[in-house]
Amino acid sequence: MSESTSNDYTSNSDPLGSGRSTDKDLEVQVSRLREDVAGVAEALKALATDRADGAKRQAYALRDDVRDRGERYLQQAQEAASEFESEVSERVRAEPIKAVLIAAAAGYLYARLFR
Repeated sequence: MSESTSNDYTSNSDPLGSGRSTDKDLEVQVSRLREDVAGVAEALKALATDRADGAKRQAYALRDDVRDRGERYLQQAQEAASEFESEVSERVRAEPIKAVLIAAAAGYLYARLFR
């Protein structure tokens, strides 16, 4: 039995080897590689754009949520201040002498502390 091995990379008739790419084959491979790299770059660009858009949407949603919460807290604080003002006003009307004495005492303490 005669064993003949076929090697894609070497051949007895071609000193460079028949399996080696010619210049044209290399140009084709380089061209395909460039196309593949361009395709990968486009895919990465699309992926990055999608991720950036998603992050932007999340940031806007968070901003809107924070703004809404802030507006609610501000409204609650304004309502609480208004209620407190009404209560203080009612107490001053009910007991004016006591209110004047409390105000005078507070003024005296303030003056003593920050002299």
